Amino acid sequence: MPHDPIRQAVIYARVSSVAQLKKGDGLASQESRCREYARYKGYEVVEVFQDNRSGGDADRPAMTALLSFLAQQTQTCVVIIDDINRFARDVVGHWQLRALLAEAGGKLESPSIE
Repeated sequence: MPHDPIRQAVIYARVSSVAQLKKGDGLASQESRCREYARYKGYEVVEVFQDNRSGGDADRPAMTALLSFLAQQTQTCVVIIDDINRFARDVVGHWQLRALLAEAGGKLESPSIE
């Protein structure tokens, strides 16, 4: 029985303050948790995108880079976020970003959400 090829994944991590950069929920712990999830799911992490901006801020450089990266891929890429509040601050923003992500060829997953 042939096995599925390793699917590619990218990680998106975001903090909104300098304090969060240094606390346990900073970028490093988000990335670590996402990498653990990727290993569990059999994904190869090919890129990590990190923002230090508010979730309500539409001008997030790493999010822009992530969407551009996805648009250049030839296959669907899994985008792993640590938690839903790291993606967007509110429900409307979340669904708008999720639509952009899907349009660019990304599929959102998180160890915190089934």
